[in-house]
Amino acid sequence: MSATKSRITISSPESELCLTFAGGPCLGRTGLVLAKKNNTLGRGEDCEVVLDGETVSRRHCSITKWGTAYFIVDSSRNGTFVNGQRISQVQLHDGDQIRVGQNILIANLPSGAATKTLASKATTPHLSAPFVSIKPHIVVKGLEEGVTQPFSEDRITLGRREDNHLVLEADNISRQHAAVERRDGQYIISDLGSANGTYLNDRRIDSAPLKDGDRVRIGNFSLLVSLREQDCILNFKKTTG
Repeated sequence: MSATKSRITISSPESELCLTFAGGPCLGRTGLVLAKKNNTLGRGEDCEVVLDGETVSRRHCSITKWGTAYFIVDSSRNGTFVNGQRISQVQLHDGDQIRVGQNILIANLPSGAATKTLASKATTPHLSAPFVSIKPHIVVKGLEEGVTQPFSEDRITLGRREDNHLVLEADNISRQHAAVERRDGQYIISDLGSANGTYLNDRRIDSAPLKDGDRVRIGNFSLLVSLREQDCILNFKKTTG
């Protein structure tokens, strides 16, 4: 639900928001006090909070202080999540768990003095809600310029038919050509009986585990595989000839 000014919580004395890094590529960083009124989080070097990860947008979300309350606003394609729920805009409270890409951040809203102490000692905050685990994603890039598609499903299918997760429109693509699935902590690619085959590192396969740096060929599409944290990132490129 989007936050409105009527829902702002007033606290006294005025508090400062501290973010601590609880999971993902930025795990282990020292807690960070947000001293500015407007703070941008993302992959871009011009952000106040620079975060790592393939699924982090250049300017992913922002945290703004209104009076004594803080609001987080999403501006990404992949979404910003607070306590496991995708949000567009919401007020932050002490102990809230924010996920940006594969990064888990904890919002800490004690008094201003207590926040500074927490940041300087890099202590672990008390969580007021059950910890939300990071769900692995199959992430697709390159099919559309500037578009990243994350799939939370454990299995996605690729093919020419409209009911596939990824629709690849080409004559040498079968109606249901191949599948990528997460199984027992690994990512597996399987051919689904296609006419022209699925190739892993130039070898035709029926089913095989994927490794970081693998190259997959499906019809006129080539895919470079990147395994980052728990994600499988498929970087698509359409070849000619």
